[in-house]
Amino acid sequence: MKNKMKMVFITLTILMVFGNLAPASAATETNEFEYLRDAIATIDAVPFEEVNQYVEDNGEWIDEIGVRLETYIETFPEEQQNDEVKRLLSDDFMVQDANKGANSIQMASLSGNLDEYFTDVWFHLRSGYHTYSMEPKWSVRLWKITMEAAWDELGDNYIGIQYDNGSLWNQYKCHFDYDVFGALAGSWDLEVGRPIVSGVVMVRELCNPE
Repeated sequence: MKNKMKMVFITLTILMVFGNLAPASAATETNEFEYLRDAIATIDAVPFEEVNQYVEDNGEWIDEIGVRLETYIETFPEEQQNDEVKRLLSDDFMVQDANKGANSIQMASLSGNLDEYFTDVWFHLRSGYHTYSMEPKWSVRLWKITMEAAWDELGDNYIGIQYDNGSLWNQYKCHFDYDVFGALAGSWDLEVGRPIVSGVVMVRELCNPE
């Protein structure tokens, strides 16, 4: 009888242990998703005029979010990573309704899933160039993984970006690397027809080389 009771106890213990493993793992993943989503929403909500002070006060935490974001996304297959980034950014969209000027030749509302990455995107004439202009969310300005996901989304929505020869990407990457927190300009402007030049020239020309 004692042996029988012992076996029942052992069996119940094993069931309890293995029964708890899967829910705990799922809960951990869910909690990390929710934590990252809330953190990204908080950062994206910081107004332009307050961002310098916010970064000064919270720089270490922002860096931590970047590391955790990259670690989390790498748990997914590569073909699913952009979709997971999109899910993380999907709940904090706020439209900015503004007239972009008389030279605008396409006042396109955000199409596809661009609103997950940008507060506005428009196509217009700028300094004689047909230009894709955009106002990235802070999450796109801060982290490479969201910046690259946003570029893929631009390509899905604009055929000119999809078939870019490298010029538009170089301008886009330059803004990410050097237009830190929008210090040089609120928008990133990618001008069609700009030459492909070295990184040094890109910086010297403020990302729109002659």
